[in-house]
Amino acid sequence: MLFNSFPFLYLFLPAVVVGYYAVPRHRLRLLLVVLASYYFYAYADWWFPALMAGSTAISFTGGRLLESTRLEQRRKLVLTVGIVGVLALLAYYKYTAFVGGYALSFVHVITQQSFPGLHSFVSSIALPIGISFYTFEGISYMVDVYRGTLRAERDPLRYAFFISFFPHLIAGPIVRYGILQPQLMEKHRFNPDRVRSGLMLFTLGLAKKVLLADPIAQWVDHYLATPGSIGFANAWACAVGFGFQIYFDFSAYSDMALGLARIFGIELPWNFDRPYRSASPTEFWRRWHVTLSTWLRDYLYISLGGNRKGERRRDVNLFVTMGLGGLWHGASLNFVGWGLYHGGLLAGTHHARRRGWGLPRPLAIAATFLLVIIGWVLFRMRSASDIGGVYAGMLGLHGFGGVPGHLVAYVLVAGAVVWFLPESWRLPLAEWSALRVAVVAILFVVSAVSIYTSHPFIYFRF
Repeated sequence: MLFNSFPFLYLFLPAVVVGYYAVPRHRLRLLLVVLASYYFYAYADWWFPALMAGSTAISFTGGRLLESTRLEQRRKLVLTVGIVGVLALLAYYKYTAFVGGYALSFVHVITQQSFPGLHSFVSSIALPIGISFYTFEGISYMVDVYRGTLRAERDPLRYAFFISFFPHLIAGPIVRYGILQPQLMEKHRFNPDRVRSGLMLFTLGLAKKVLLADPIAQWVDHYLATPGSIGFANAWACAVGFGFQIYFDFSAYSDMALGLARIFGIELPWNFDRPYRSASPTEFWRRWHVTLSTWLRDYLYISLGGNRKGERRRDVNLFVTMGLGGLWHGASLNFVGWGLYHGGLLAGTHHARRRGWGLPRPLAIAATFLLVIIGWVLFRMRSASDIGGVYAGMLGLHGFGGVPGHLVAYVLVAGAVVWFLPESWRLPLAEWSALRVAVVAILFVVSAVSIYTSHPFIYFRF
């Protein structure tokens, strides 16, 4: 079920909110939200909730065993088994087709056997939406319990709420249990100011998605339909356009998730802070998809040794971390290439700083934005030929081409919003006047009537 769909806006959400505040007992409220979240997840496919329940059971049991086991070697074994267990589900459903496809192609080159049955099997494996997000949340929970920074949760209902809570289930933010657990210990009374603030934040996110991200996507998809012959102007307009499309698409989802959670009295961590105003790739990753970048830093990069073992090892750790981060986004070599590209940018930033190289901040922001936009081509295009075609167009090898006026207009509006307005989660929405609330209400109506078809969020497929 999509946040930007009529069933969610006019049926599911009102029913769950009314039921949540109508139920008097706290535990019944938690149960109601868990059941609603499982229904929300089953809306995509009926068997997805069983997979999430299995992953939830593995990480919950792992946490309990980690806290009750005293011998260090046994604790390491429990942690390893728990992480392997949740990763095995992720690996099977997300990466079997990727690995199997390349393996079968390699075998075909060697043996000249095509194995159509195996090809059909691996290509038929469906990718459950949101599995990457709740897998990372389960891993962070078990690691935190192992490190002693978090007490294991003894209540399976509260833990099921943490994993399944529908505002962040499908595309984040990636929540750590230490942030959510204290908020689940108390009954949240109906607070009109908080609910109004949550609805307004949700509306601002809906407007970003419907009025900016989706129209930009339509024009980008139109011009990238023939990447092998795309001209200079169209290529750059599409690269910049996709940069704003994915920004507003994911920023919109994050705003909507935070707003929905706030309606229920829950505060989720923010995920964006105007990343295109970053003056370096390092700063970009502190501002873009913050919960993922901090997860990769805390649970992968630091575990690999971080920067504690010299520059060469640090560079390797950066490439490994970002390469795996790219693979997390999708089971395709273009995502791996995108991750390695950013690993190279991060390593290069460290070396430049050590040598004292730098630019004035305005020029550094422009350079960082340009580097990020160049990298988005790897993210957007799937095949090597399409990637090469777009880059060739950006170099002018296909001629100048016509100026895509509609796309450029949307890009200019998007750029003005990014560079001149704060992130929606930073706005003091609870203090806004009645006039501003009325303007947001009109914006909701405009956004709602603009939903001709519900376009999935980009991060749904990760």
